[in-house]
Amino acid sequence: MPHFVVTFRIASDATYQERYESFVDKAREIAGGGGYCWEETTSFYAFKAAGTANSVCEALYFGTQFSPFKDTMVVIDLDNRQKAVKGYVQYPHTLDGAIGF
Repeated sequence: MPHFVVTFRIASDATYQERYESFVDKAREIAGGGGYCWEETTSFYAFKAAGTANSVCEALYFGTQFSPFKDTMVVIDLDNRQKAVKGYVQYPHTLDGAIGF
């Protein structure tokens, strides 16, 4: 099973808490509930899961209240060196250069 890191920003507004909680719940579900899911820092998860960067990103997008108009998410598959992005990334070339793919 691939290893993933997910970093995200949920925009602060009237629906922040609902969107944040739905995102956190889905990330824990994707990580397998009782499996390893490192979440000690804000807006970052590291876990093993079935699928690809794109499928994990889509599951978090469609399975939560994530808003691509307000929020940002980057899912990185560490094993296969792939990433998937939803929402607005102001500096995509910097992101690409910083992670190397």
